Amino acid sequence: LVNTKGIELHSIGESSEIIKDVGTSTSIDTIHQISRFRGTHGIGHVRMATESKVDISHAHPFWAYPFPDVTVVHNGQLTNYHKLKHMYEDQGHRFQTGNDSEIIAVYLADKLANGDTLDSALQQSLNDLDGTFTYLVSTRNGLGYAKDQWAAKPLVAMETDDIIALASEEIALHSIFDTVADRVEPQESEVMTWSV
Repeated sequence: LVNTKGIELHSIGESSEIIKDVGTSTSIDTIHQISRFRGTHGIGHVRMATESKVDISHAHPFWAYPFPDVTVVHNGQLTNYHKLKHMYEDQGHRFQTGNDSEIIAVYLADKLANGDTLDSALQQSLNDLDGTFTYLVSTRNGLGYAKDQWAAKPLVAMETDDIIALASEEIALHSIFDTVADRVEPQESEVMTWSV
């Protein structure tokens, strides 16, 4: 973990590399040269803080200590955050922030460590997490999303034979696709996973 003024970087060899910074996507790319990264998949997040302070530690994506290959970006609010946090702390999990999004990473890492598949963990989260939410998760070999029973938080998915792209607004996806791709708006209580 490197933590310098305004930046957090988590990297463990061939594991997920997590960069947290404040700025536009263009400035972040210029500073960290993200467009030069090579890999099979990645997730990013532009955050408007509504429930916690604005600082780098509360920036997305979140990861579950000590599971760096389970990263989450989340749009929403979890109303059972404190209950789940206390339960996981009693089990020995450590939290880096007071942000409700971090609990999703810990929840999923715990499920995966106990033998659940990514799809199963996401399905279970629909019942175990309370509130309005849409979240994306990235693991070493997978990518997925879950959308709560109200589907109040936006998500748009576009997929071709070569690319899977997800965003909260369709306009964010147009710069990725040269041609028109099938566009899907996931509905309530929906989960999807991909192996990568």
